[in-house]
Amino acid sequence: MFEQNVGDGANLFVIIVAVIVGFVAAMGFLDKMKTTKNEKKD
Repeated sequence: MFEQNVGDGANLFVIIVAVIVGFVAAMGFLDKMKTTKNEKKD
């Protein structure tokens, strides 16, 4: 039904990029929460 036009290495690359993007987004979210918490204290 589905033909794979790219090799296995390309799939691995896409997975790694997705994990890195998710990690960066999570770090940004945590930094935003930390900043908001510190601003409320002051």
